Amino acid sequence: MSARMTDASLKPITAAEVEQLEAQMNETGVGVLRDVISDSLLQQARGYVKAQLEQRGGQYFGLRGPEWIAQSPLDTVFRSEAFATVLTSLYEKAMGTQPPSDRILPVIRVVAGTLGLRHSNLFHYDSFVVTALVPIVIPSRPDELPGHLVMYPNLRKVRRRAVVNIAEKLFVESATARRLWRSPWLQHRLGAQIVKLEPGNIYFFWGMRSLHANQACLAESVRSTVLFHFGDPHEKSVFKQYSRRLSELRTRRIAGKEHRARDRRYAAVEGELPRANPDN
Repeated sequence: MSARMTDASLKPITAAEVEQLEAQMNETGVGVLRDVISDSLLQQARGYVKAQLEQRGGQYFGLRGPEWIAQSPLDTVFRSEAFATVLTSLYEKAMGTQPPSDRILPVIRVVAGTLGLRHSNLFHYDSFVVTALVPIVIPSRPDELPGHLVMYPNLRKVRRRAVVNIAEKLFVESATARRLWRSPWLQHRLGAQIVKLEPGNIYFFWGMRSLHANQACLAESVRSTVLFHFGDPHEKSVFKQYSRRLSELRTRRIAGKEHRARDRRYAAVEGELPRANPDN
């Protein structure tokens, strides 16, 4: 991991604010640090998102790991000593022990285009105890769907055995189960929370305990968030690699369906166009 920075583009975070975060996360599901990401850093991050989106034809993409963030303006958050201290403190309060390592997994998700629709309402549990969410671009025009965060807060306890966690994820993240989770009736019955995201804030929640997803956005809109996952109690388990492969296969399957649909659309359009004269 890169060396920690004490001068990152974050406002100071006090011990009292960390205590308040934990209380909010336990009571309502989400704790919020408000106005801690500077406007200048947000603008730089949006420039990064725009450039990456242009390279991918305006379609959904997700990147994970330290490689991508090292090339982005958000590396200052990733390497912030104050930010790492908050994550560590929350883990220790939740688990009553020190985290297995100081590893933070950064993930950027950019929901856009028709492919973005397939990556919405995919309810899941994280494999990490603490999740911090940084909104970068949130649709805000009156005619746009903002793609709010939807959460069943603290629906379960931390699963201390990896095999139990994997088995439960396979059940609750199946296609059938996900249709149920996005049902307005079930969300009302189980007290699902709609979290409206505002750039400049950082949102913290118990990722392994809270079933969550983002609502859909319009295909022409852009929704970008960065997730910082911390504290995987199963990171040394032999079952963890298997779980990771399942997640990657599921993501590739979704992308493959969209690419095949796109190819069919292109083929249909080409069939309607006059063919060029090969002698010209």
